Amino acid sequence: MARKLRIFVENTPQHVMLKSINEMDVFIDSSDYEEFLNIVTDASQKHGLKIHSYIVTKNYFEFLATPSDVESLPKLMQSLGRRYVGYFNKKYSRTGTIWEGRYKTSIVESELYLFDVMAYIEKKSNDLKYRYSSLSKNLYDNSDKLVTYHELYKKLGFTQEDRINLYSKTYFAKIEEEKNRFIQSCLEKQTITSSDKFIRNLELLIGMTLSSKKIGRPKIENTQQRKKMYTNLQVLDKEKHKEFKINPLENLNFAKQTAFLPVVANEAALIAATFPVVFTSEENASLVALVSLGGDSLAVNGEGKWITNYVPSFLRKYPFSMASTKENSDQKVILIDEDSHLFSKSKGKQLFKKDGEKSETLEHAINFLTSHEQQSIVTKNIVNEIVKSGILEEREISVGEGDEKKVLVNGFRVVDREKLNKLSDDILASWVRRGIITFIDAHLKSLENIQTLFNLANQRQN
Repeated sequence: MARKLRIFVENTPQHVMLKSINEMDVFIDSSDYEEFLNIVTDASQKHGLKIHSYIVTKNYFEFLATPSDVESLPKLMQSLGRRYVGYFNKKYSRTGTIWEGRYKTSIVESELYLFDVMAYIEKKSNDLKYRYSSLSKNLYDNSDKLVTYHELYKKLGFTQEDRINLYSKTYFAKIEEEKNRFIQSCLEKQTITSSDKFIRNLELLIGMTLSSKKIGRPKIENTQQRKKMYTNLQVLDKEKHKEFKINPLENLNFAKQTAFLPVVANEAALIAATFPVVFTSEENASLVALVSLGGDSLAVNGEGKWITNYVPSFLRKYPFSMASTKENSDQKVILIDEDSHLFSKSKGKQLFKKDGEKSETLEHAINFLTSHEQQSIVTKNIVNEIVKSGILEEREISVGEGDEKKVLVNGFRVVDREKLNKLSDDILASWVRRGIITFIDAHLKSLENIQTLFNLANQRQN
């Protein structure tokens, strides 16, 4: 039979097992286990293999690890074959190999199966105090030089206590026999522990067919709400809109009824200098600037002008927008608000040239939309990370007390400084390096501008 093809996928963990020959005991006493783990620790560090979960029993070694390159795992296994076999044969006066042929391996789709495989491995021993597994590290935070936390494990929580609590839910959950059989089968057959979609993408990547039976999980699709300032969004079409001309954005009256505006990360500090920048309370939270106390926007004056020098990018992209197609989320289409007062067929700059090609004006608009879309993705990732950290608290803007209390604005969240300060040092250090702390500082400073909203409201009443 031909050997199973080894596949390496960058930044993707592999489930690996190395068995002894004829189920022979190859770990006789504690010194054997300790010598073996020392060899594995040294070899994994030398060859760039991050081990996330493992167990060593009397006749096999099983683990989940992410190789740094295509040679990392083979070189580690060569080290075990050479160094531990030499140690074992010398100690017990024997010759020959102690391992059963080639090791078995299965690529693991981390987003779906990382924690399931980790728990599957660690549950091989029924003893929660078993010395020769990663359980003491992943579930009890004990020292173990062999274990490197996977990035998804780190994202379980922003404190080690939170991570352990969430991982323990997977570990102590009722055993799903179907899932365990699936994981075991993938390793035994050396197929891929993943969803169908993951395999299809992998087939495109490596240019060959990979077959495997999998269990799947439903995927939740998110939809964006249409913003009120757009009243008639249509896909831009060079035939339908060939006569359309656009005029300069001289007034913002189309946005005068907006109570808040979406904000992207690279402009947050500029907007936060005047208006409160906060997080929405909805399930798919976003970053917004509060510009109202329940009525019309306080940021657009009577002449339709923005009251500060910097106009948010969300307004500057009007009357254009960008959206994904239903068939392909990565494919974008350009939309226009056909009812916008900026469009005309008699005056302004053409959207299309006579030959149907995009005009310079339209090219500029598309480039701006693309840049804004990229910044929106960056912002969404930052917001998601902050939300998952658990440091946000609900807030509202109100006046009066008791029976006289009137809530003007609610449905938003802000960072709680006390919770922020309790985050793990590694999280805070990462946030400092990536500029997230600077971003949070601008957000917290902006909360002082709630008073600015009251001042603007008083000026408008007067």
